Order: sequence, then C-alpha cells, then structure tokens
Amino acid sequence: MNKSQAIEKIKKCLRLSKSANEHEAAQALKQAQILMQKFGITDIDVHLSEINESSLNVPTAMPKWQHSLFAVCRRAFGVDGYIRMGFCASKGKKTAQYRFYGISPKPELAAYAYEVILRQLRAARQKYMKEELSRVKLSKNKIYRADNFCEGWVRGVSSMVNKFAISESEQLQLEAYRGKLNLNGNAKTRTVNPSQSVKRNNGIDYQEGFMQGKDAQLNHGVNGAENDRIKRIGGEHA
Repeated sequence: MNKSQAIEKIKKCLRLSKSANEHEAAQALKQAQILMQKFGITDIDVHLSEINESSLNVPTAMPKWQHSLFAVCRRAFGVDGYIRMGFCASKGKKTAQYRFYGISPKPELAAYAYEVILRQLRAARQKYMKEELSRVKLSKNKIYRADNFCEGWVRGVSSMVNKFAISESEQLQLEAYRGKLNLNGNAKTRTVNPSQSVKRNNGIDYQEGFMQGKDAQLNHGVNGAENDRIKRIGGEHA
C-alpha cells in the first residue's frame, strides 16, 4: 500500500467511524489512526485528497478577455484555478495551461463550460469582425476593437452568473490546496496598440459585446448526472 492508497483507505475508515454501530465506528477510527501514523498522513492530507484538477491547454499569451472568462467559470462553479507554465522539450517552446481545482465534479464542469463558452465567443467575435468591422483597414485597430467587443461579451456573461456558494470547510480546503501549489508564473497578456482615435471610441464595441454576452446562459447544476454538465450555454446544448 502506497501513501495515496492509504489515504483512500483512511477516508473509507473515517466514513465508517460515523456508523451508528459503536463497535464498528470505534474500530474504523482506530484503523484510520494507525494508517495515518504509519504513513505520516495528517488531517490536512486527507482533506486535500478530495481536491481534483481539470486542465486546458492555452496559448502562453492571451488577451485580457480570455483571462476574464477563466475567472467567470471559476466563480460560477465554486472552484479556484491557476495558470501552469511549462516547457515542451520535443517542440522546443513554452506551454501554458488553465487549471481549475475543487471538489469533483465541479472542476470538470468549469473546464467544460469554459470550452463551450469560448467557442460561442469566438463565433460572435468572427461575426462582429465580418459584419461591423469590415471597413476597418488597419489590422491592429480591428483586433483592438474586436478585443473590446469580447471584453464586453464576457462582462455580459458575468452579469448573469451568480457565484456558486460553497461551505466554509470547502473554502478552507481550496485555500490549503493553493498554499501547497508551486506556482511558476503567469501567461502573458496580449496587448494591441491601436490608433488614438480607436482608443477614444472603444465604448461602442464593448457595449455591443455586453448586450450579446447577456444572451449566454451558464447553468450550474452539479447534483444530478448528465444534466449536471451545462444545460444551455449561449444557445448550445450539452
């Protein structure tokens, strides 16, 4: 039995220790204590073992609105998250991942929601660039305005999402887990330097994005089976 297997055994014993059968409960608690002492396992180790992660590969440099979407999905599903930077030796380049963590299945749901909403947002972005920004000549101006549209879109989604309520004990678990993470930096935020006239008039794009983003819906549902995923996000059915 290795340490991870011992933790699972301890968790099982702790569940049995709540049995109405006093003898069974006492034996289970005693077994849990023996295993904890033998493998050097603490109460914190047991609690942290309940935390799972779900990761997504992302570019090493992303626009601000993409980081904002990451935050929206964390808030909507009662999880936390971080960016893991790495290096792929075979490709000789840096890598980055968004990682959601929390009590399963919430990290998986948050990652799923992020991917679905991102597809919806990219489709809305392409349509906006084709229909509303078709006459914008300079590429940097078009990208800047499209980014502002996306920022407004994410803000629109955020305004429709309630923070997922979690217990105080779960919040402490998330904080303890983050404290043990060896975080190694953040992905860069992509910046665009448009013409001054575009900077002064970016409110129109943001407002249009905000109105469209409010049409996207993100349902929490984490207590059933298939319907726990996302029932409807931006018109796409899970």
